[in-house]
Amino acid sequence: MGEAVIEHQLESNDVFALIERVTGRRLGSANLALEAVSADSHSAATLQVPDSAPLLLLERLTHLDDGTPVDLEYIRMCGDRITLRSNLLRDI
Repeated sequence: MGEAVIEHQLESNDVFALIERVTGRRLGSANLALEAVSADSHSAATLQVPDSAPLLLLERLTHLDDGTPVDLEYIRMCGDRITLRSNLLRDI
């Protein structure tokens, strides 16, 4: 599946829509973890912050509707440049 996805222009396509199109399945769920980290040299240069600047690291593991994991991402961001919103539902 990965080869079929990277054949497309990822800069101009929604990767999740591509995954659904390539697999013929819908996305089902994602597990998220948010962690405070220090910027490594690559992240610092990309985000234009000093080395070791405080960052937030979002780890996201996305699954298809049948539970198959399909996408693992590590997204680093500056805390002063984001807003985190969430909608939590209690399933009884």
